Amino acid sequence: MTQRIWVYLTLATVTLINVISHANVQQDAHTKSFGDALNYYRMSEQTAAPVDNPFALRMLSPWLVHRAHLLTGLSLDTLWLTLTIAATLIAAVVFFEFLWNHLNLQLFTAALVAVALACTFWYAPYVFSNPYLVDPLNNLLYMAALWFAFSKRLTLFTLVVIIGAANKETTLLLAPLYPVLAWTRHRSLRHREVIAGAIATVIAVAAYIGYRIWAQHLIGGNYSFGAGQGNSSLLENIRFALDGTKGTVQLDVFTTFHFLWVIFAYGLYRLYRREGLRNPLLIASLWLFACCLAGRLVATDTGRVFIMMAPLILAVTAVVLDQHRGDKQRLWIGLLIATYAGLQLRWVQPPAALIIDLAAAIGFALLIHTGQLTPRPPRLNGVAATIKPRSTRSNQEDTDILPADQAP
Repeated sequence: MTQRIWVYLTLATVTLINVISHANVQQDAHTKSFGDALNYYRMSEQTAAPVDNPFALRMLSPWLVHRAHLLTGLSLDTLWLTLTIAATLIAAVVFFEFLWNHLNLQLFTAALVAVALACTFWYAPYVFSNPYLVDPLNNLLYMAALWFAFSKRLTLFTLVVIIGAANKETTLLLAPLYPVLAWTRHRSLRHREVIAGAIATVIAVAAYIGYRIWAQHLIGGNYSFGAGQGNSSLLENIRFALDGTKGTVQLDVFTTFHFLWVIFAYGLYRLYRREGLRNPLLIASLWLFACCLAGRLVATDTGRVFIMMAPLILAVTAVVLDQHRGDKQRLWIGLLIATYAGLQLRWVQPPAALIIDLAAAIGFALLIHTGQLTPRPPRLNGVAATIKPRSTRSNQEDTDILPADQAP
């Protein structure tokens, strides 16, 4: 319990420093907001405000701020920032617990990677500088939904997806993930867990359709699904989204997570070599990456789209780094995470940042090449997790640590 409290305090301290560094705490801060935030702020002033599509149907965050304003009398600016800080900090705490308790990683790795998440630009510093967005609550609900999917809690998973869809419709993309994960475990479409997941997906989609009908009636307007601002058609929205940021999309995708993409790709490779298409982290990562690619077709902010992968990219990174437990290796890992935090806080800008990314990737390669794996049973509520024995393949791989519910 003492260790957990210290980690929570560390995450709170990192969050506070980022708030001080990036947030505008003036009472009229909303007058300097821009883009999507203008619509969400107006919705917090008036529930069901007839703003542009698709913002008008993302009611949950603005409604929470509006209700809090009526109950407390605090300014909308203060309440938006409060919601943003609370959702972001809770998401980091939940992520730490996911790494430590579900993936059974050592405390050092779980805490350090949770700090990395709290420093990821589009996940924390950006939303602190522009708090009038639905993204922070969306990130928290994504984290909760993924954990429930991995831990096979179908009812809670479906409930989070339905609630999250009222905050931002992209949460609905997670609904098919549960039956997909169930199918990879059982390899049978007739298995009751697969069928239950499929039924839950239909329920979530039906609930969202019902919510759209109710919301449009409340607003008094007609908002086409997938349409953009001005209620343009889906095709026009795609054309508008693809017309911007020509020639920079690859860089925008890469700088969302910088050199962690390299560790992430290596981690997926190791998971595939070890289990094939059965590991839930691998399946969820592939699914969500495909969803982000599809989402980029209707959205112009590449970083804000791909940040939805943050829990998975950093979780896979944590699994890879957790294999290296010696003191010298921990020093290397600490330097890698510190480098990542510096890049995410934008202390260095491209092209210099790309040189640092290359150096960090080389450092990771050296860690893998020269580091000696010294796995030990990680803590899981006082119970040691199971260690997978060395592979019996001809090209034997290093010992890997599996979550307890995946160990042979």
